[in-house]
Amino acid sequence: MALALTQRERKLLAACISALLLMATFIILKQFLDRRTAVLARITALEAEKRENDGYLADREFWEKRAAWLSQNMPVTESLGTAQAQLLEEIQNVALDYQLQVQKQQLLPDAADSKQNAAVYREVAVEVRLRGDQTTVLGWLASLQSPEKFQAIKQLELEIDSKAKEKTPQVLCNLVLARWFKPEAGL
Repeated sequence: MALALTQRERKLLAACISALLLMATFIILKQFLDRRTAVLARITALEAEKRENDGYLADREFWEKRAAWLSQNMPVTESLGTAQAQLLEEIQNVALDYQLQVQKQQLLPDAADSKQNAAVYREVAVEVRLRGDQTTVLGWLASLQSPEKFQAIKQLELEIDSKAKEKTPQVLCNLVLARWFKPEAGL
């Protein structure tokens, strides 16, 4: 035995159903807009990645020439320890030639980033503290870093030696110099 709904109850039922439909519409609309925003962000990221890749593709010939030059010219070493000792000895010899005083020298252990780049190069590094005439030190520093030598200054600190008694300005130079070699697979 079903009771008939009164006019007021029908209006309340219609209002409840309308409210439920309206809330369901808002929930579905919010999910749609969230998904749309995520998809648009992904599309923007992919378009940026495509532009970047197109740039790399346009520079492909340039990078292939560089890779060929590297494979031909990058030095090879059997032992990183020996190469590191040779680098330190070279620095000591050049320091003597330039009349620089070596105050501290240290062989550095394998760098953490060199393990990440082991497929591209192997690295040895030394840390040296030198003292000498400012123009001489700056000239020597300018000659250190070059592609042909496969060495780079990784860290450099220069400070004027305020305790110097010489007439020309003297500097203290803390330097970390690295040299790169072909990876083991390239031997």
